[in-house]
Formats: sequence, C-alpha cells, structure tokens
Amino acid sequence: MKKKTFLQIVAIVITGFAFLLFVKSDHTWAQAKSQLRQSVERKFEEYRIAIKENHQVDIKNFKDRTKGGFADGKAITDYDLGQLLEGIKYERQHTTDNLMALELAMDHLETIPDYYTRIARLEWECRSENLLSR
Repeated sequence: MKKKTFLQIVAIVITGFAFLLFVKSDHTWAQAKSQLRQSVERKFEEYRIAIKENHQVDIKNFKDRTKGGFADGKAITDYDLGQLLEGIKYERQHTTDNLMALELAMDHLETIPDYYTRIARLEWECRSENLLSR
C-alpha cells in the first residue's frame, strides 16, 4: 500500500513540474510573439511615416489593387525603404496615383531588390555618354 501511495505522489509531483514547465514555456513564447509583433509594427510605422513625408500618401490600409503582380500578398516592409521611396518617385512617370506607383515599385523590387539603384546608374551612364559624344 505504501508503494502505491508513493508512486501516486511521484506521479502528481512529476505532472506538476511538467505543467509548470509548459506554462513557463508558453509564457516565454507569448513574450517572444509580442516582441516580434512590436518590432514589425515599429518597422511598418517607420515606412508609413517616410512614405507619407516623401509622397503624401498613407499606406495604413494599403492593399494590392492590380492582381497578378510579382509582389501580390507581400508586406511593404519586405523591401528596402530607400528603394521604395525612389521607386514611387520613378513610377510616378507612369501614373499620378502614389499607391499605384508603390505597387509598381514593389513588383519591380520583388524581382530585382536594387532595381532603382540600377536604373539611376543606367540613366547616369546614358547622360555621361551623351555628353562625351557631343
């Protein structure tokens, strides 16, 4: 009888420790998720402020309007902020809608992450060659 009682107590103690470990790990996971969410929100807010200051458009409720683009369903923060800002400015040559320009820029950056740096370099090289040939 004593052996059976002892085993029951051991089982209860082990179950208690297992429960404590589970609660602790779940709490740690919840903290990590919370920190990650805050980090993503801070980055989005940084992008939102920069795009609003540079192009007078708020990306708070941005959604793809043109289906079939390379960046469909991707987060704005997946792209380099400087490239996005240049991209919106560049794509404004094709549209007067800043959100559409943003969407076009994201599509280009999805395939070539430094697309607008390359475009600027090509334009500079073309201007340089034209000046030299005169």
